[in-house]
Amino acid sequence: MGSYFVPEGIVSSYPHDPSSSVQYSESLPLSVHTNPVPEHYSNPSTMWHHPPPPTQSTFQSSPSQSQMPPNPPDQKKHKRTRSGCYTCRSRRVKCDETHPICERCSKGKRDCVYPPPPMQRTGSRTAMKSSEKYPPIPESDSSDENQERDSRANLPGQNDTSGDAPPKRRSASMSRPRSAVARRQSAHSLGKRRGRFASDSASRSQDISVSPVSDATGVTSDSPISTEPSLQILSNLPGASGLRQDIQFFLAYRQEHINHRHYFLRSHAETFVHDELISYALAYEPLLYAVVAFSAYHYSLSQPNAKLVTFLRYYDESVSALLRSLRSGKQSNDATLLTVLQLTAFEECVGDWVNLLDHHKAAHGMILELYTPESINQDPFHEHLFTWFTRFDVMVGLLAGQKTVLDREWYAVGQRVAIQDAANNPNDINKQVWAWSQQNRTFAMDMAELFAKATNNLIPLGQFASENQLLFDDLENLQKSMDAMRDPRYLVTSYPNKQPLGPDDIVDPYFLEGFYDDPISEVNLCAADLIGGRLMLLHQTGKMMQQSYDQELQRLATEQCRIVETIARWPNSPKEYPLLLQNAIGIAALHVPRDDRYIMWCRQKLAFVEQQGYIYPPKFREAMAEVWGIPDVAHRWLPNNGGGNTQLVQEIYRWTQERTTNPRDPLHKDVRDMKLLFNKMNLDYSSSSSPISHSGPSHERSPDQFSP
Repeated sequence: MGSYFVPEGIVSSYPHDPSSSVQYSESLPLSVHTNPVPEHYSNPSTMWHHPPPPTQSTFQSSPSQSQMPPNPPDQKKHKRTRSGCYTCRSRRVKCDETHPICERCSKGKRDCVYPPPPMQRTGSRTAMKSSEKYPPIPESDSSDENQERDSRANLPGQNDTSGDAPPKRRSASMSRPRSAVARRQSAHSLGKRRGRFASDSASRSQDISVSPVSDATGVTSDSPISTEPSLQILSNLPGASGLRQDIQFFLAYRQEHINHRHYFLRSHAETFVHDELISYALAYEPLLYAVVAFSAYHYSLSQPNAKLVTFLRYYDESVSALLRSLRSGKQSNDATLLTVLQLTAFEECVGDWVNLLDHHKAAHGMILELYTPESINQDPFHEHLFTWFTRFDVMVGLLAGQKTVLDREWYAVGQRVAIQDAANNPNDINKQVWAWSQQNRTFAMDMAELFAKATNNLIPLGQFASENQLLFDDLENLQKSMDAMRDPRYLVTSYPNKQPLGPDDIVDPYFLEGFYDDPISEVNLCAADLIGGRLMLLHQTGKMMQQSYDQELQRLATEQCRIVETIARWPNSPKEYPLLLQNAIGIAALHVPRDDRYIMWCRQKLAFVEQQGYIYPPKFREAMAEVWGIPDVAHRWLPNNGGGNTQLVQEIYRWTQERTTNPRDPLHKDVRDMKLLFNKMNLDYSSSSSPISHSGPSHERSPDQFSP
């Protein structure tokens, strides 16, 4: 499958055809291909191509009014209609509209799917037929003009697309004096992302239904399902009643079923996720569609016959609306950044870190444009917004073997503010966990930077050994900070409803040393994060120093499995607990004993994580297939008769694999290949003969630096 299909109204604003990854590569500076450490990434103005200055047209103006660069001579234009099949429209070729299968799809043996006929509505919603009980999901229209008109007719307050904060929260960002460079960079990056979802989903969709329920399940609308939300939950959201019915459906589902865990954040962020993010979404159309896409994705995973098109169409609408907003000439703000981060979260959930990188770059430009390290930590809302971004920043760095795009000052300020807040509220466990998490994030940033220097041979062995030891010291200080949160009043001493252990149990989950119940149960997640950090650091140290730590790695991995299994069986654990342990399970799977019982346990847990909404990247599945010597793992975690491999998950596998086949530059390739985790590497031993010790902290760094 090719890259995203970009509607002509979007393509006209860019000098390069976004369907060509070669042109993307050519539009990047030479330093992208030659400089191993992405210093240019820290200044995105050197990374992205600058599109022409935005026109003065408003949001409501026709796309044809924007300035169009001359098309390459080999591009044949054709008039696009709304009646051609989705597959031809996605491939940007003219459809002869032969039913039921057009000539092009017949010759190419492709799926041929036509838009549904327009629904004829009469009367009020209360007079709808039973078959129309649930609202229609509109097609992801390829005509920007029609899409703009239709969406705006049903979205409250969308004549103002500035993305300003809701009335009760004005944007508190203290902008640096910057030009519109970052905004243009964001538009260009997102232009590359626009519309591919519509093409990929359409080519595989055999049935485009008219309701969220039947679209995802194939059942009639008279058969309610357990995940059906109640629209009553929207009654307290200003303006929600005026939204399209399908938007209301998925917003209601989100408010009932999606929480901070789906965003891989701690409970301290629940208000941010459940209330503040929605408030901004109801005032800013691009964010609204992004939130709905995320909700529709998680809803679809719970349905047996779900299709990609159910949620990808909303993603497509979000990117279209965001591009219009960016090109309108108005300055980016909190809502704009929230939109990009929500789109980034979507990419992570479907396992596409390659295309996630484009959103990450856009968010980086907005961060630099809008905030300083101090202003973005001035209140809880912006602290959460910043933490959301830094999570992606650290993960991209660790996957690609590159340093984070924000320098250490940003992380240090966030850590300092969180530690002070925790000190001022010693009895607030959420603030203690928040402070610990910020410290852990700074540790991960330092680890990414050190390994970036080592991976690219920018540091001698002796210096690496010295700085690496400081990272082990930081882990010891994180351990002390975590121990300080362990209140013996909530220590679990007995496990209810124990089940006898069987031959397939690899650990004793009822060995409850250091396991805590509410209200400090998140300390258990901190313990899993800490072991994950130790595993990652030791894993990389062994590769770079050409030393074997297999015994210690196996011990840590087995302990990680015990924590995961204990949380899994604990009756008070939330059902979404696997989402908070997806990294812990992934790194442990690399180092468990090569025993059939351990491998099957890992396969079952990895499959369960994906059922909850986190799809592992293709490279990870391929690597685990090689590590375990089970080729089938590259295509499914469990055997065909093992359950858990839903049709939708398999569709996402194939779709993500195809979209990441041809990364356009070394950075995207490194992220796709998870370079730091899986590439073999070592330092030049001629630089130094200094060994590295892991027996304990060297006490060269003050523990107070890491104590809340």
